[in-house]
Amino acid sequence: EYMGHNNTIDMPATVEPQAVLVIVDPFSSGRFLVDYALEKGSKLVCVKSSLQLAPYFLNSLIPEKYVEVIDHVDMETTIATLAKYTVKAVIAGSEPGVELADQLATELEMPTANAIEYSCARRDKFKMNERVREHGLRAVRQCECYTADDALTWVRSYNKYPVVVKPTCSLGTDGVFFCNNEAEVQAACDKTLGKVNPAGQVNERVVIQEYLCGQEWVVDTISYNGRHHLTDMWKYVKETHNGSKFVYMSTTPQPYDCLEREKLQNYVFGCITALGIRYGPTHCEVMWLPDEGPVLVEVNSRMHGALGPHIASLTKDHSQIDLTYDVYTSGDIFQEVCGKPWNLNRKAMWLNFVSPKDGVLKSSLEIDQIRSLPSYHTMMASVQPGQRLQKTVDLMSCPGFIILIHDDAEVIAKDIKTFRQLERTHLYNIEDDESVLSA
Repeated sequence: EYMGHNNTIDMPATVEPQAVLVIVDPFSSGRFLVDYALEKGSKLVCVKSSLQLAPYFLNSLIPEKYVEVIDHVDMETTIATLAKYTVKAVIAGSEPGVELADQLATELEMPTANAIEYSCARRDKFKMNERVREHGLRAVRQCECYTADDALTWVRSYNKYPVVVKPTCSLGTDGVFFCNNEAEVQAACDKTLGKVNPAGQVNERVVIQEYLCGQEWVVDTISYNGRHHLTDMWKYVKETHNGSKFVYMSTTPQPYDCLEREKLQNYVFGCITALGIRYGPTHCEVMWLPDEGPVLVEVNSRMHGALGPHIASLTKDHSQIDLTYDVYTSGDIFQEVCGKPWNLNRKAMWLNFVSPKDGVLKSSLEIDQIRSLPSYHTMMASVQPGQRLQKTVDLMSCPGFIILIHDDAEVIAKDIKTFRQLERTHLYNIEDDESVLSA
């Protein structure tokens, strides 16, 4: 019999799975949520909803910010990949990720999951408005169309112009057309049906809708356990330029005590309740019709895009950035602020560049005359020297923007005039097509 030493084998300590927040498509304003979550010490997993996402989404990804980046191919594989983590919440970081975030939250039995039966209606603009109508709220008159003939049949019955044609799962202004006759309806359908949209999906259907003529508002909210809180209100200014009625000039934060606030808030809370939203942010676009009041354009089940939440964080005590993180991690801040008024501590304006020209850009749009404006805060140009500048007809062709922030609204108003004058004079320095061809 062997009488050796009484050695014991050290068993490895049980390693607790790493706790993470899963953010699906953390693009656009989602990047601010990512940075805020990292500042708070959270570990993050990125899930990309599609391998065919538009480059302007994918190019903004910084993989080093995540413990893992997952390319979603199918639900089984993604769930299996996430199995090594303790997932605390699943959050949609931008519009393309809304449906997959819903599905993952449901599969993982997250307490913050929203009603999965209305998930499709939270992306599909036709189903969205029909659900709002079922809830007893005023909704846009519309028809879902698989072919141009479907759209023409409806518009002949509706017998009123203009009408709006857009993909049922539109993103931003991509594929949105204002049509004044049957030929334009036909052309809009031909340009949209079968096209791959920025989310990497094929447009199999369009929705044709009545044209809502009024003041367009943005109403941003946050929800926790079925309670809703108004976080921000904004006014869009759209004008007709370069033959398009869809040119966004500016977006301006509005004060809590504005006259329209109560009706807008009650209407939007009804819409997001109808869509089964109990947790998380929404970005709602609403048209205020002079004789009817608010009518929904669309609900987006994620934060206000681009720089919206960032501007809010610079002008108010809370924004959708910190409140979104809060409702998915504790709800403590929400419980404190829900239903309470907020103040705009500073004035702000988001101005879009509006190019009247088409050609190769010769010099940078980020000129010192803009940076020297008294209310200047941020500027970003999406077209660089040597690249083609397009006439601005929608958000996708907008070549950049500036953010103005100041305590005095009159200072901002003066700076806007100066900026628009720069646009009319020498901001857009291009080579005409003849000089490009001869080069």
